[in-house]
Amino acid sequence: MAEKKKTVKTPPKASKAKPKKAARPSKVSRLENEVNRLKASLSEFEDRHLRLRAEFDNYRKRKERELARLLRYEGEEITRGFLRVVDDLERIVRSVDGGKPENVDAVIDGVNLVLEKLMKRLKELEVEPFESVGETFDPELHEAMMTQKSDSHKDHEITQEFTKGYRFKDKVIRHAKVVVNSASGDESE
Repeated sequence: MAEKKKTVKTPPKASKAKPKKAARPSKVSRLENEVNRLKASLSEFEDRHLRLRAEFDNYRKRKERELARLLRYEGEEITRGFLRVVDDLERIVRSVDGGKPENVDAVIDGVNLVLEKLMKRLKELEVEPFESVGETFDPELHEAMMTQKSDSHKDHEITQEFTKGYRFKDKVIRHAKVVVNSASGDESE
């Protein structure tokens, strides 16, 4: 008998093409995602930068307005303090009744009271006079109005003061106007 060949069915061979992996994106799509993420981040930083810049501009403008206001009205409190002195001086002027001799002493007393108030107010503001007579001439403190020769004083010693000098805290705000002794004998005015 003739032999029958048995044919065995074998499963079909798998194709050589690899199946697509859905879980893992390709390198191009990963890079595209990274670019998109960086663009979004850049946009966020740009927005934040613009907001900060606008806030800073507003802050700067507000501070400039405040500073301008402060400088404009800087001396308000000081001026208010001196208005009391003006009031006192006006009362003294009104009290002079035709220049009668009995009123002269009252006027002098009134002026002295006003001067004391004024000096007290200046001291509160840290404005104080400094002494010059008997001191050695210092161009940082004094302005020489003239020189005189005197054997009873040292060379460059201040012999007379025309106008007092004043300091505000540690700064000279008005030089004293003085007469200075000069050993050379040159007198000038």
